[in-house]
Order: sequence, then C-alpha cells, then structure tokens
Amino acid sequence: MDILMKDNGLPMLNGDWQLVNGTEEIKQHIVTALNTFYGDWILDYTKGIDYAHGLRHDEFLEYDIKKQITGVKGVMSLDNFNMEFNKNDLTVNVTAAIKTIYGKLDIQTTINRN
Repeated sequence: MDILMKDNGLPMLNGDWQLVNGTEEIKQHIVTALNTFYGDWILDYTKGIDYAHGLRHDEFLEYDIKKQITGVKGVMSLDNFNMEFNKNDLTVNVTAAIKTIYGKLDIQTTINRN
C-alpha cells in the first residue's frame, strides 16, 4: 500500500491521506520511475532515464524505459511495449501491457523532459 499521488500532489480525504494498492500502486510506481531522469534522485544517481544517450540513439532510450518498468517491484514481465519519441519537444509516448503480481496492467503515459 502507498500514498496516492495525483497531479503532483497528495490528495486528502476527510483529513487523511488517500491510499492506493494493487495494480494502481504498481502503475503509480511505474509512472514515477518513467519520470525520473538519470542523476535527478539524490539517494541514487544511477536511477532514471538517460536522455543524453537517448537523444542520439533511440534504442538506448527504449532500453532505459523498459528497464525502469521492469525494475518496479511487483512487475513480472513486459508483454507488449511501444514507444514514440518526439525529438522536437523531447516527449516520449509509452504504451505497455505489463504482467504484475496482481494481474495485467496497461500503461499509457507521456514522459516530458522539459
């Protein structure tokens, strides 16, 4: 179980944090991992997506994104994956079907480096 994050905030209900669990908890962890950029997390500078290499080689960016997804606790496999990288605005659209310990999870999100 984890505290729900929504629109970069922590919503409250009746004066208490809202919680999330199961596939929604894993989905939240995946989206957070995908929006962590290499070197940004002070506790572990090796975490995150390395855009420096990704800008030069799409396959490096794809590898990093897949690694972020499969590195989330509770993810068993990445069954389907599609990535569209827009080098003009540095956004990446990610669509994935993921097998988790709680069942199947579909992700559709946009990573924005700006």
